[in-house]
Amino acid sequence: MKSSKSACLLCRHIVATNGASRIPQWQTQVSRFSTTVPSRTHGQSVAGTTQTGDESLPPEVTVDKSGSNRVRRVVHDERRRPSNIKWSQSKPRKPPAKDSARVDALFQEIVREQVGSKDVATQTTSKSANMDLALVKAIGELEQMIKRGEPAASAFSFVKTEIYPMLREPDITIPQVFYRVASRLMKEVVAAKKEAMRSPELPTVAEIFRVYADIGEIKPKEWATLVGELVKGIVELDSIGQQELAADDEELITRDAMLADLVDCWKVLTLPKVIPITPDNEVTEGFWFPRLDMHSLKKFSDKGNFPAALSSMFPQYRQKELGGPVAVLAIATYALLLDPQRSDPQVRRSATRFVSKVAYLITFVNYQDAAVQKEVKDNFPELEDYVMTQWPIIKKQLKERIESMTTARTPPRESLHSTSPRRIDAALLGNRLSLAYLTTNRIEVDKLWQQFVGPIEDIPAEKATELRRHPDLFDCFINIRMALNQPDHAILALNTLRKVGLKPTLKTWNTMLDGCKKSRNTAALKSVWAKLSGSGMKLDMEIWTTRVSGLIESGDVQGGIHALEEMVSLWNKSSKDENTTAVKPTIEPVNAALVGLIRQGRGPAAEALLAWASQQGIEPNVFTYNTLLRRFVRDGRSEDVRRLFAIMQDTGVRADEATFTIVLDAAFGKIAKDDVEEQTKTVTEVLDKMKAAGLEANLHTYGKLIYNLLQSGDGAKEAVKTVLARLWSQGHELSPHIYTMLVEHYFARDPPDLDAVEILLERRRLLDYEDMDKTFYDRVVKGYSLVGQPAKALEIYYRLANAGVSVILSTQMELLRALLKQGLTEDAKALVANTKRMFMLSHRTADNIENAAFWGHPFWKIAVQNEVFE
Repeated sequence: MKSSKSACLLCRHIVATNGASRIPQWQTQVSRFSTTVPSRTHGQSVAGTTQTGDESLPPEVTVDKSGSNRVRRVVHDERRRPSNIKWSQSKPRKPPAKDSARVDALFQEIVREQVGSKDVATQTTSKSANMDLALVKAIGELEQMIKRGEPAASAFSFVKTEIYPMLREPDITIPQVFYRVASRLMKEVVAAKKEAMRSPELPTVAEIFRVYADIGEIKPKEWATLVGELVKGIVELDSIGQQELAADDEELITRDAMLADLVDCWKVLTLPKVIPITPDNEVTEGFWFPRLDMHSLKKFSDKGNFPAALSSMFPQYRQKELGGPVAVLAIATYALLLDPQRSDPQVRRSATRFVSKVAYLITFVNYQDAAVQKEVKDNFPELEDYVMTQWPIIKKQLKERIESMTTARTPPRESLHSTSPRRIDAALLGNRLSLAYLTTNRIEVDKLWQQFVGPIEDIPAEKATELRRHPDLFDCFINIRMALNQPDHAILALNTLRKVGLKPTLKTWNTMLDGCKKSRNTAALKSVWAKLSGSGMKLDMEIWTTRVSGLIESGDVQGGIHALEEMVSLWNKSSKDENTTAVKPTIEPVNAALVGLIRQGRGPAAEALLAWASQQGIEPNVFTYNTLLRRFVRDGRSEDVRRLFAIMQDTGVRADEATFTIVLDAAFGKIAKDDVEEQTKTVTEVLDKMKAAGLEANLHTYGKLIYNLLQSGDGAKEAVKTVLARLWSQGHELSPHIYTMLVEHYFARDPPDLDAVEILLERRRLLDYEDMDKTFYDRVVKGYSLVGQPAKALEIYYRLANAGVSVILSTQMELLRALLKQGLTEDAKALVANTKRMFMLSHRTADNIENAAFWGHPFWKIAVQNEVFE
């Protein structure tokens, strides 16, 4: 049984047993080669550049001329989409032509030697020079293989196995001739692939375009041509009857492998043109889709222009570079992935993000049948029958999702465009109210209440009508007023709710009780409960749960236990009465009490509670076991853990995602931090067993895994890559928490890995449209400040400030110190002045407590002492 296997796995991990891992022969990582990228100083960026004009190198290659001659590939980013973060557009440094010329000259000597013209006498003695020599020899051999007419597959294999490892070496100088030879080879590989798409000897289409990306020659139209052949091959393969298949067909690439190749082709196309990529970086895999720009999509939707809308998924290319061919292939790929006769579930899961993006664009743009048929006929006539047969099915499947998807992703028109003062932006008001509570800003709550209801003495009928549309906001105000220990204000909100024609619901009373719980106000909680129980209203289990947990969290443990006993007693007395207001006891309030008892360290009381619940016929669920399991694991009670899993197995309670997360903590606690192999095995086995148990890890589980792995430092790199690959295969994007953990890890490396930071920034930038994660960018500013890169930190600080995002003072203090240390006095003055200005323009100045905390921060003392405060 699945539950049995899960429980056994968890037990094995608690006692630190090992699992098997399997490393695939061919890596499917979507990345491009690079030598170590030079760290950038002020005035440099990962942003787009212009051609250097240096004739010794291709226009897409630049070399760092400071220190070691390291190479990066820079391609023009001609169509950038708007973002709240606008990275600098400064030019990269020019390459030292003499180094490339030296290596190119050496290449010519080697080539002559290989064809018997003359010997080459080298005088290089350094490791870097020896590596350059080995590289040019390998490039010369590659050129000779091409001239001799050796199979394209052999030459490509030589590039991947012999040349690529050298290209990844630090301080290597890549001669210009490599790009010429590689380009020539790739044309032959493409021609061979077109002739034998299913040949196992040839590289996949995705592998081909990875190399094109590496040499800076990936072009969407050429991509579409070869990918179109791949799609046609998949469609034609399924149209051939089994009796017509050749005898050696089993030796050819399968349909599922071709579909997986197709998905990887789209991953390659999503890679940004401008990005420094270090070898095997953790975050270079998966799809690099940006957040969709709803304002631009509206324009395309009005015209039914699906190809233009699709281009918004690839901001690194101009719209005309993609056009109809890529749009047709997107629809054909979508159809294949959702075709039950053709698609493999595992491949479909790996393309979850692609499928969801294309589905949304199809529904949003309202692509007309005639337009679809014309695009297919004009670009891939061989696919017309298949695509137009699947198109009605696609539309039918998406029809039910149009309203839900549009509503979920598009804010109401009035919240975006309306200037009418009578309209209430519930989402904005709710967010501001939550922030005010988190910062204990009572003055801001007062202002928001005034903005919401206006003068309460005489509420106009029109205003009352508008207020009746937002009962949830009334509940929110009641909850926060009680949480801030302002019961009089909460009662005022409750009375106003009644005044405008609404009635308090169970949810209203529950939010009031929850507010009492948050403020630890036992007296208020008991008072509210007394009024509620005396009202004759039929209560539900949720409100009983809030009462029990509120009493225990507030310190009245005995009162919480008595509340549970009262709930059971009322049910036992009136269970046969159809008009009873009692509710049948369930495990939820017991779990609430259990959590409170364990949090307070009352282990015996918690176990006695569960024994009592069992006597009442209340069965524990997986949350109950997880609560106990977390405690047992933390206390190192291995025998109790085994006993608990045995009980779970006997009672048929299956482990869930939270159970696995708890177990992962335990497993990693027993593995040495430098035992990378064991960590990778543990990750692989736990994720595989979760899947076997019918569970998929959620972002919280992945975050836990990555956190545990990063504690081991750089040694866990491969294990982290394994986790991220599984995360992306499930269609997830990195959570803000994972982004933050990774950037902190890169800054903490010795030396700091600034190249990896820039990759992470580039990936995160794609999600910054209309939304930025404050914590992530705060860590970036702090990290750059601490590693002596204040100019870069200051650049990001101002981008955040321009977007209205503040940086916490403790981080700004590190930035100020870094600026002063490097003698950047004027920049320090500007930082201090801008910080002062942003605070004075905020709503926080009216709060005396917050005002005092702000001006009392050591940041201002440093500013005054160094005379940069004006």
